[in-house]
Amino acid sequence: MTQPSSTEIEDKHEIEDITSNSLIQELMCNLPGHKNGFIKVKPYDFVFLTDTKSYLKRIREFEVRDDDIWICSFPKCGTTWTQEMIWCLMNNLDFKTANKVDLDERMAFFEETAITDLKYCDFMDDSIEQAANMPSPRIIKTHLPFQMLPDQIRTRDKNPKIIHVYRNSRDVCVSLYHHWKILEGFGGSFDLWAKLFLEGLGGYYCPFWKHVESYYLSRYDNIMFLTYEDMKRDLKGIILDASCFLGCDKYSENEIAQLEQHLSFKNFQNTPTLNKQHHVDNCYKVGFSNQTEGAAFVRKGIVGDWKNYLSHEMSEKFREEDRILCTVTGLVIEDE
Repeated sequence: MTQPSSTEIEDKHEIEDITSNSLIQELMCNLPGHKNGFIKVKPYDFVFLTDTKSYLKRIREFEVRDDDIWICSFPKCGTTWTQEMIWCLMNNLDFKTANKVDLDERMAFFEETAITDLKYCDFMDDSIEQAANMPSPRIIKTHLPFQMLPDQIRTRDKNPKIIHVYRNSRDVCVSLYHHWKILEGFGGSFDLWAKLFLEGLGGYYCPFWKHVESYYLSRYDNIMFLTYEDMKRDLKGIILDASCFLGCDKYSENEIAQLEQHLSFKNFQNTPTLNKQHHVDNCYKVGFSNQTEGAAFVRKGIVGDWKNYLSHEMSEKFREEDRILCTVTGLVIEDE
């Protein structure tokens, strides 16, 4: 196992090797890949793969366009759902193409290559290059925290539209646990995963609360804030708000109803271009899954599944982190 090194500077990013951390070692012992270890990007302390270091300069210097749309979130917050909504609104509700062409081909996952186990990078396109070569207006998905977005966004040299999606921390933890089981092969218990998550070590992009805080404290006027819970409660209202934000509020009542149907959970589960089943199947074939064949990426799509996993004691620890986040950002979190 990689030994800890002193903090180093990787092109303006201060990097700390955390591979020797006892919890990280537990994480790695329960993974088939990612044997090169993990780092923290300082001073924010966001966790990434050691291999991500070689991409940080390209991410920081990426050429942004003013007509870009960036969909930003911590993983498992409703990102795919939001992506499809935004793509449809920006493409004249072209359901025919949406049902024929995979969502990952219709927009770029900006840093995907940077979070992929190095030995598998040769089998995939360079995601940063893919984003750079997309025709305008580009729709780009990212799970990067605000502080790690390209310089041109953070300095306001360019003014793309940004849509941020938040979800209750406890449901995120549960959903991310299943995500890492089927796509990363995590073989540990949920209790271990919840501990990693609370300690800000539950895989790349953690800590969750600091990630959310990074966007809510920026409060740029080009950011629209959505929550998974609001989308579940009032999808039509969110669609209308998003269409106004994007400047494409041209759709009839009937067309909005069609989009609602297209974005329904049942349709997501049953549509190959949306349910990412091919990703799950590929992970199973190469041994990056400890689930049975046919495990689903689109799992339940409900609010409150955390009640089936978290003890009262563990739930209170999440609530305390939520309270701190609300105090700092003014975010109002539903507490069932």
